[in-house]
Amino acid sequence: MSGRLIWFQFESIDAETRFVREYLPNAWERFEASDFFETGWFWRYGQYIEYDAGPDGGIYINVEGDLDRLVEAEAPRWNAFEGLTDWTVNQPQADGDSLLAQQRDSKGEVAGEWDYRLKPLVTRFVLEYSQKFTEPLPLLTDDAPTSKDKVIDGYGYWVVIHYLMAQAGYDWYDETDACLTAMQNRVKSIAAYRGAEAARAEYERLLSEWKSHREDLEQWLEEAPTGEATVE
Repeated sequence: MSGRLIWFQFESIDAETRFVREYLPNAWERFEASDFFETGWFWRYGQYIEYDAGPDGGIYINVEGDLDRLVEAEAPRWNAFEGLTDWTVNQPQADGDSLLAQQRDSKGEVAGEWDYRLKPLVTRFVLEYSQKFTEPLPLLTDDAPTSKDKVIDGYGYWVVIHYLMAQAGYDWYDETDACLTAMQNRVKSIAAYRGAEAARAEYERLLSEWKSHREDLEQWLEEAPTGEATVE
């Protein structure tokens, strides 16, 4: 079965965010309960609009199934959604590739199959998160007290990465290796969209931040108990 794409465009980032929070969670339940949806995921791009180069915003939904029936069922809701300015469906080819074949073509045989299985899981998590947190978590907090009844300094959305890795059985060094690889990958993505100079600038920023962290780390090591942690 071929995989196809629906592209949604919005009048503002706020409208795009509302689409994720107000439309997609219930829609995904309808998709998965239907007999015309096999699998799929969504991707959003509104967060890149502020930059001088890169994606121009919007959301796409990749669908494997009978897309014509999905569109017939959902189009009235799309047309009625305030702030959604346009939606389009890509035209299928005579022998269109499945989503699995598309991912393998993009990422390779093994990584492509992993992507095919992972992206739907991430979509379900994000949609559940959007319902549990009506106000999204900050990426991190900067100047918060450390008392147990208040937010701990540095807490934020980044902990999702830690929780996912820890619950999947990865240790401290696995996490630091993964974060290093993620930074290397994102710097290359910046280069792809915004050019070599933007990538070099971000690399230098990260390097400077990491070097300056040495002093803070040494001070923390002097003040905090080390080698004594236990699981409670």
